[in-house]
Amino acid sequence: MLFSNKDVAVLDLTHGGIPLARSIAHQANRVTAIDVYGTIDKEVLLDLEKDEIIIKDNLNNIDPDLVVAPVHMDPALMPDLLSCPVITHHMAVGELLLNGIKGSGIIEITGTGAKTSSAVLLADMASRSMSVVSHTTHGVEHWSNGVPKMVYQGLSIAPGSILEALEHTLNINPDLYIFEISLGGTGAADIGIITTLENEYAIANGTTTSTAAKNQMVGYSRKGSTLIVNALSVNALSKDTIDARDSVRTVTFSDTSKEADVYLEDPGTGVRSIHYSGMDISFTPGTGYDPSAYSTAIACTAAAATVLGIEPDTIRSSLQAFQGVDGRMRLKELQGRTIVDNSNSGMNIRSVEQALDYSKKFTSKSSRLLLVLGEEAQQVCEGLDPEDVSVFITDHVSEVDNIFLVGERMQIIKGNKISHFSSLETAIENARAKTSKNDIIISCVKCFR
Repeated sequence: MLFSNKDVAVLDLTHGGIPLARSIAHQANRVTAIDVYGTIDKEVLLDLEKDEIIIKDNLNNIDPDLVVAPVHMDPALMPDLLSCPVITHHMAVGELLLNGIKGSGIIEITGTGAKTSSAVLLADMASRSMSVVSHTTHGVEHWSNGVPKMVYQGLSIAPGSILEALEHTLNINPDLYIFEISLGGTGAADIGIITTLENEYAIANGTTTSTAAKNQMVGYSRKGSTLIVNALSVNALSKDTIDARDSVRTVTFSDTSKEADVYLEDPGTGVRSIHYSGMDISFTPGTGYDPSAYSTAIACTAAAATVLGIEPDTIRSSLQAFQGVDGRMRLKELQGRTIVDNSNSGMNIRSVEQALDYSKKFTSKSSRLLLVLGEEAQQVCEGLDPEDVSVFITDHVSEVDNIFLVGERMQIIKGNKISHFSSLETAIENARAKTSKNDIIISCVKCFR
């Protein structure tokens, strides 16, 4: 086993390092947990020390056999002359999963967008014939017959959080785990999924990119597993890495290219079709959400369903019953107002444009349109660039009556229609007060939900 009889240093306790350090401590000779950002409460650090984990704030004066560091960490936080091997949090979690999960299938989903929607829709679909546990930004849920039961909320999708999700589901023993993971896969998956690589962003203090990190999904994939990739993203992945994985099956999906193995077609008639292996599945999307905003997730989920061997009738019925995911282009009602709810961790400017277009389907001549836009936490994924927000407002300010901007970084943007708020909650409450029945509120705030 990778950690047996070793002195292991786990870096970055802020992004999943705490459960990782605790899990490794069960196997290693000694674990040193390094709080590189100095953000962890003293009580949490004292609890780690009670588990005989050594606490430090840097690698000075220690000589580990192995260092475990997140893929997004600034290289400047590690000594240049570090002589021992360094592995990522992802690889460490994969090692623990392969030795800890027995008898259950594992699906891991990464990408710059559509991760949560794909994971939730796939959990819904797969649970029609098996017991499923999903861990996403939506929460840790146990699914049965298309119905989720919330087990726990509040975890991140850093790889180390998977270990916490497992702790909360010890008594379930599902047939299938579905994990949404940031910046790559762990190598433990039977099926690894890359939803999309669009909107690439810099990580590790600008020394690498999100796409390079997500190549872990390919590089770590184990023999006999299946890799499901958005057809538009294949060329962005390392060709050498893909070619080297000749023991891994690759399946592509798309909502734009008929050359993909699984293709979603939207002829504009209201009825959509999934095509694969000479088969066609036609379905009419349900109500209460914008199906066009879910095209990537639907195509991705269909591809995963075919790999899992889910029956076509189950795929069809699940897609027709699907009503969207909270915070992802879904309709809500607030005291007579219609809310187009698109506030989530993966929200970007492109999806704001989609939300604005979607809202116009419900706008009458007398109704007012108010846009809530911004970020509650700029560290969510790649943040929301204030310059992009400013350009968007310039292009679309004439289409809305008021704009409520959320977040400290949005304070630099001024205008006659613009007001500023510190949080999504306060912005929505003020939007309710400023609007009347039959008005439309578009909610597009980048946040943890």
